[in-house]
Amino acid sequence: MSVPLTKIGDKLELRGAAYFQAHGYLVRRSVSLAVAAGTADATDIDLLAIRFSVPLAEERLVADCKDRRKPKPFERILWVRGLASFANAGKAIVVLPRSVWQAREFANQGGVEIIESLEIEKFLKTTAKSFVPFGEASNELSVRRGQNSNRELARESTALRQMLVTGHPLTNLNRIISRLSKIGKIREGDFWMLRYICFDAAVIASVMLVRFAAESKWTPEKDWSAYARKKLTFGDVSPNKALQLAQYALDRKIVEGIPAPAYTNEIIQLIKSLIINPNVAASLPIVLDRHLFDQVLMKRPRPALPQTTDDDEVLKLARRTLSAISYAAGIPASIWQTSSHENIATPTKVTVKSATDGTKQPLLHSTGETSVETPDLPANVADQLNTSPK
Repeated sequence: MSVPLTKIGDKLELRGAAYFQAHGYLVRRSVSLAVAAGTADATDIDLLAIRFSVPLAEERLVADCKDRRKPKPFERILWVRGLASFANAGKAIVVLPRSVWQAREFANQGGVEIIESLEIEKFLKTTAKSFVPFGEASNELSVRRGQNSNRELARESTALRQMLVTGHPLTNLNRIISRLSKIGKIREGDFWMLRYICFDAAVIASVMLVRFAAESKWTPEKDWSAYARKKLTFGDVSPNKALQLAQYALDRKIVEGIPAPAYTNEIIQLIKSLIINPNVAASLPIVLDRHLFDQVLMKRPRPALPQTTDDDEVLKLARRTLSAISYAAGIPASIWQTSSHENIATPTKVTVKSATDGTKQPLLHSTGETSVETPDLPANVADQLNTSPK
């Protein structure tokens, strides 16, 4: 028995997602466009697709999907052109059941592409033996996600996806780590949905890492690594302002300064690996996406598709990325495994290296800790305060 679609129009979005996946794009549906991640959304993007080429460079497109008898193509063309501008997307696409030549000519004048659903179906039919849709293109996963009734998880999912179109990559990475730590404290809702949000966060984190690597590939290592350390420590706030906010929040003078997060060195080494291995880096987000959502979450075997010499290296880097995220957010590494039944909120004792002196120190990540409300501080600075002795 087939799984029903959640609403009218889903089929076109799902097939559109599969189409772009087959072209090597990481795809997300229903991405809210906002001024900053976590703020009120202005509108939503039906399909956001991201792909990295070699040498590392990001390609981003937005697609508007309208499965109606009268889709008003001229209106959709103008709409998606403006949407692409706000989303910093190089390509704007309208997906329609059918179109007239006048609409195609109008779209061409505005730098917009039109793809008919029949074109998508023909293409997917020709690639059926070499490509299997997954994740955002999976109807089963879409229905399961739509059954979530936990509003807090829904808000976390929306905020995470907003980071794909707004914010600095490393500031976003700090925010993702902070949100993953908070997700571990959510006690309501099913474990499947918690893992779904964690997996989405991990894939988005990989995009942030590759995005920063792409922006830094021609910069000397000593310069980009210093800049990365600064962004991971202070976010989008200047060091002096961050110190002032921290002192105000703690109501005491901080003479020792604000230390870099314990995971800073590991993240910098990860970025270095991405810059050195652009072929592997370019494939990381989509390989991690398929691994987590298809093989782990949906428990499907790895498809017998044509493999490249870099596939194993990409998987190694994907596992290294997941390990770094687990350590940084203080969540069990078993969350990324197929047989995981562990509650994310379970306190986990982890032995880590101090970022300053290299000594090993035990950390206990517990859901019973208290935190300081510091909405005006960078994500990392707020985390430092929340783990500081009161």
